[in-house]
Amino acid sequence: MKIYVLHGSMFGHTEVLGNAIADGAKQVDGSEVIYKSVEEIEPDDLKDASGIIWGSSGIFGEANPKMATFFSKLGQLWFTGALQGKVGGVFATTSTQHGGVENVCRALQTPMQHHGMVIVSNAGPINEDRAHYGNPYGATAVIPVETSKDAPMNKPNDTEMQIAREYGKLVAETAKKLHH
Repeated sequence: MKIYVLHGSMFGHTEVLGNAIADGAKQVDGSEVIYKSVEEIEPDDLKDASGIIWGSSGIFGEANPKMATFFSKLGQLWFTGALQGKVGGVFATTSTQHGGVENVCRALQTPMQHHGMVIVSNAGPINEDRAHYGNPYGATAVIPVETSKDAPMNKPNDTEMQIAREYGKLVAETAKKLHH
């Protein structure tokens, strides 16, 4: 069972969150997780996926240019219906609390809906962590911009990373149930 975790990371922040997603998906027996940048994947590779989780940083509440370019390459898969019925999930990062992270997730889900994919929500047990850091649309992180080019890269906090691991596992478990 192949689970593709794909990131459109501009500065590395989304790639870090995607690593947690991939780690979670790897916890499911029988899963083969392929973790790549959207710039490293060919659309036809996705034909043999059971699940696809893609993520992007947000620019004014929309996916970044790397992800938009990737989406523009998926036309043939749409035309042939190659992704219909595959399980999907999304993840997103923004640099501020009101940077549109939920909107980015919804924008990332739209192509999945056009392809006829089954989207997995990131709803989980309601607790303080999920109330503060959770997002029903996917895994998310708000990561402040670094103070200078020489500053170490800011990363998602431990709770955001844990929720992302749980979500990666949930998407892979759902793919396993539906396809095997």
